[in-house]
Amino acid sequence: MVLKKSTWGLFFLTAILLFIPVRLGSQEQNLLPHSSPDVLALYKAHSALINLGNPFDPLKISEIGSPDAEAIKILDAAESSAADYLRATADLLAIYENLQSEADRTIVKPLLIDRFRLYSRLLGFDAEKVAIPIGYMKQPANTKRALKLRDDVLAAKNKLDAIAASFVKDPTPSS
Repeated sequence: MVLKKSTWGLFFLTAILLFIPVRLGSQEQNLLPHSSPDVLALYKAHSALINLGNPFDPLKISEIGSPDAEAIKILDAAESSAADYLRATADLLAIYENLQSEADRTIVKPLLIDRFRLYSRLLGFDAEKVAIPIGYMKQPANTKRALKLRDDVLAAKNKLDAIAASFVKDPTPSS
């Protein structure tokens, strides 16, 4: 009888620990209602930069002996920081769009424009950082990944520049 209760308790605890993170992860994107196409475009660019890695090599053992190991570290660092910058800008824009008071919007708008310019410059630096090791890579797959990452970061930077320009012209973001 005691064994059955502990087995059910263990099963229940395991189920809770497995399902709660899954539910929280799926709710992360839905915390703020973002109907603006600009916010959705920034979230889309953010998700394009998230590197899920190789599911068959989660410890990245194959990259340790790679001749491009140092370049891969540079790519991973630039990819991570670019994704962080995009997530921050998307969250800031979503918060701005949810402000109800026009006085609050007036106060936040200069800060938002400043942050957009800052993150745009940082994305430009990341694109340059990714471009540096392209000529030195020995494996074509890594070169292809670096070129795609550079193009994705530059596309995200251009989108952010367009959003910042629309904020300078109009008090509300472009649709």
